[in-house]
Amino acid sequence: MAKWIPRLVMALAAAHFAVFVLASTTFDDMAREGLWNTAPGEPRRAYELWFLLAGFGLLALGTLSRRLVRDTGRLPAQLGWYLLAIGVPLLVLYPVSGAPGLVLVGVLALLTSRQQAKAAGPARDPRGR
Repeated sequence: MAKWIPRLVMALAAAHFAVFVLASTTFDDMAREGLWNTAPGEPRRAYELWFLLAGFGLLALGTLSRRLVRDTGRLPAQLGWYLLAIGVPLLVLYPVSGAPGLVLVGVLALLTSRQQAKAAGPARDPRGR
């Protein structure tokens, strides 16, 4: 499961990019205006911009956690906590959004991390004690 969690996070990022490309109604206008300072004062533009940037954030979390799993064999619990820290407030503020996906993957990440920690046994001091 540890290898699938980062893939799920990257799939959420891909969904963000796909929705942005398919559903953006303002990016063309922003590009025509030169992009510089075209979002302030325009709620729809700001919303779509943050949606795109959230996709990059999810991509970063997914690729970094994939690298950690590959290098250490373990999924860091921090990934689950980060996803919950993003997903839970978003679920409260925008219940009809992708927030349930973030919460679900965050819980799966925490459960997987906990399972791996139990299987590894007690933590050891870096000096070998």
